Amino acid sequence: MEPRTPSDVKQLTTPCHAGARSRFRSLHEGVPSVPSAPFPDLTVPGTLVIGTRYADGPEQQQAVVEAESGTLATPPAGLAAVSWFFSTDGETVLTLARWTDDTAVPPAGPPRYRLYRSLVEEQETRVPGCLITAAFDVDGPERQRAFTDAVIEAQPREGGHPGAISAHFLHSVDGSRVLLYTEWTSVEAHQEAAEAGDHDKGHELFSGTPGVRLTHGGRFHLYRTLRRDPAS
Repeated sequence: MEPRTPSDVKQLTTPCHAGARSRFRSLHEGVPSVPSAPFPDLTVPGTLVIGTRYADGPEQQQAVVEAESGTLATPPAGLAAVSWFFSTDGETVLTLARWTDDTAVPPAGPPRYRLYRSLVEEQETRVPGCLITAAFDVDGPERQRAFTDAVIEAQPREGGHPGAISAHFLHSVDGSRVLLYTEWTSVEAHQEAAEAGDHDKGHELFSGTPGVRLTHGGRFHLYRTLRRDPAS
């Protein structure tokens, strides 16, 4: 499902001084459909700040990233990495920032998440070709856990679609949200799975679980990742 409603996202970092030497190094930039660097490793300990911003086409998507990444020549303490994803319809930029120090995260801005559970093969080494998300509002921490556990329990033990690489279930720190973050080999592979009915049981849980409301979702390609230089 493509995102249709713009979400206002405040800046994740404070502006830097013009001309400062960047302490972040770029791991990927180019044609979004041909990824050349790994996706963010969500299993690394830390707090994830994830937000979306509306963009009026691919050119504005790139402009949003240029504006945000331009503030990071002097990244704030505790900010370890930032990744930007472009929605396949050209309407949304998803920003994912990993912080090592939760107290350093700006209090205002997008929701803060922590990894609750993941589904991934132990020897998985493929680089994802796309990100699929589904976001939910939930009625508190107990509902976060119960809903996530039910979705995981509903997954096939074997024989899943070969294009599925991993699924990560993120819980907002305030207990009000669940974000399903899934990595696939390609958009086409995800579409094939949807058309084959692989997602039907999950969708029943999405729409039929009391205290859980699907709010938005999307298909994304990785555009750029910046990580803090270990020497800085």
